Parts: sequence; structure tokens; C-alpha cells
Amino acid sequence: MKHWTHWLPARKQSLPYDLREWLTDTGSLTKRLQHVSEHAVNVELLHYDWQTALPEESLFLQQPLQRIQLGREVLLCDGDTPEIYARTIIPQSTYQVLPSRFDNLGVKPLGQMLFDEPSLSRSEIQVAQLTPQHWLYQLATEALDICPDVLWARRSCFYLKGQPVLVCEIFLPSEKWSHV
Repeated sequence: MKHWTHWLPARKQSLPYDLREWLTDTGSLTKRLQHVSEHAVNVELLHYDWQTALPEESLFLQQPLQRIQLGREVLLCDGDTPEIYARTIIPQSTYQVLPSRFDNLGVKPLGQMLFDEPSLSRSEIQVAQLTPQHWLYQLATEALDICPDVLWARRSCFYLKGQPVLVCEIFLPSEKWSHV
């Protein structure tokens, strides 16, 4: 049985030392990765399609549970090494405001589009510890050979012209987290 995620406000003192600065950073995660990566940061597009969001995603976005929403799943990689699994849920009302922005993303980082938007605002960052029983853990580890006991995730809602976009970023195993 898949478990719902227990999301909490991001308080540094309660987070693992190696990840606390990453989990609470309010800037572009992609930009931060670019500064510390050995190779170019690549975006590997896993999925981009209309789908029923996870129940906890729909509730966070205040959308009906069975409503079809646009989902985008990517891996942010240092060269070929996956470091972040990112899942974005875009309600239909948000998509209709900026359809070409989303359709033209391809393998470009979402953060680049978001942080360039003058009307951007963001909700508080929430964090969660994921175990193999969680839906998001299972999605994030599909492409991994070795799965850790736990993964840390963060999520927040970005507002473009007042319309919500849910972004969830899951930190995959990497030595980078303890060296930065």
C-alpha cells in the first residue's frame, strides 16, 4: 500500500545537516546545481503529459481529486548522474494562461522559466522524508539502480500571474550534498 507524504514546514534545525541548505534554499535549485556540478547540468525529460495528479498533489493545489492536470517529471543530472527527481503539476487553469511557456520547455529547466517571470511568487517550502512506501519515493527511484532507505524532498507552489504550479524536488543519493 502506498502512503501519503507527511509534509512539514522547512525548519533547518530539524533537517539533516548535509541537505539543510539545499532543502531550504528559496532560489533556483538548477542554478545552484550548475555552480557545484562537475559537468553541465542536464535535464532528462521522463514524462510530460496530462494525467490525474496524486491525491496529495491535488489537495495541495486545491484541485478536485480526479481532475486531469499537466504533469512533468524530469531528472536533473550532473552529466549523466541523476541528482534530483523533479515532479511538476500544472492545473489546467494555469496551463491556459501560459500554454506556450510550458509546451516549449522540452529539456530546459523549469526554474529558468519560473524565475524569469516578473509576476512570480512562491509559497512556503515544505519538506518530507520519503521511504519506499511513499508514492513519490517510488516515482523518484524508478531510474535508480540502488535505492536508499530514505530520500528527502521539498515542495512549494509557484504562482505565475496568480495561477499555481506545484514543484516537488526529491534529492537522490549524491556525495555532492555533503561536500557543499
